[in-house]
Amino acid sequence: MSKTFAQAPKPKPLSADVISAFQRGGAGQDTQTHISPKVGKNEAAKGEETEPTRRLSIDLPESLHRRFKTACSRTDKKMLSEVRDLIERRTTQLEKAES
Repeated sequence: MSKTFAQAPKPKPLSADVISAFQRGGAGQDTQTHISPKVGKNEAAKGEETEPTRRLSIDLPESLHRRFKTACSRTDKKMLSEVRDLIERRTTQLEKAES
């Protein structure tokens, strides 16, 4: 018979030091640097410099998100790589229009 929530083991209480350490370096303290999508998460390409990243969150209509995800999947592309490519190209266009 499976255990109920009441029978499940309870986690040990966390000390103030552990909580403080988490707050200083826990969620929201992203220190990941830019890594090319063609290499593993923890491996930078040879000669490629890394830089801190910033998170960009956007809200899309569900149907557009589904279409984009499907199109990327069908062409064996990563959504992240495609969004980065779109942003790079559009940024270049906007920079040229400034001059």
